[in-house]
This record gives sequence, structure tokens and C-alpha cells, in this order.
Amino acid sequence: MGTPSTGNKSPNKEPIYNWSKYIGLGSQLIAGLLITIFIGKKLDLYFNKHSFFAWVAPSLFILTVLISVVRDTQNKN
Repeated sequence: MGTPSTGNKSPNKEPIYNWSKYIGLGSQLIAGLLITIFIGKKLDLYFNKHSFFAWVAPSLFILTVLISVVRDTQNKN
């Protein structure tokens, strides 16, 4: 008859879920930065500041995300 089939899986292919978590994280970072920049510009207009909140809000967002990532990836002994 024929040789038995080993399936359609290739040994070199990675599962899709490995890439999807990084794509999701990137999308969240971009969306978060755009939202904080928008909010920062609105706050600058309201408080009559020149690009203060437009820099501070995204910086705080990035700092918060980095702290969150470090805490999530630490070994829990």
C-alpha cells in the first residue's frame, strides 16, 4: 500500500500563539502611546502648557508598561 502519513506538521514551524502574544503586545503599546499623546495634548491646551503633558503622559505609560513586563516575567520562587 503506501507509507503512513506523518501529518501536515512541519518540524520547523512554530505555533501561531508564540507570535500572537507579541503582536498583541505591540498593538497595545501603539494604542496606549497614541491615546496618552492625545490626552497629553488636550491637557497641554487646557493648562496652557507647551508640550509638557504631551511628553509626560506617554513617558509614564512606557514606565508603567516596563514595570509590568518585568514583574510578569520574574521568576516566582
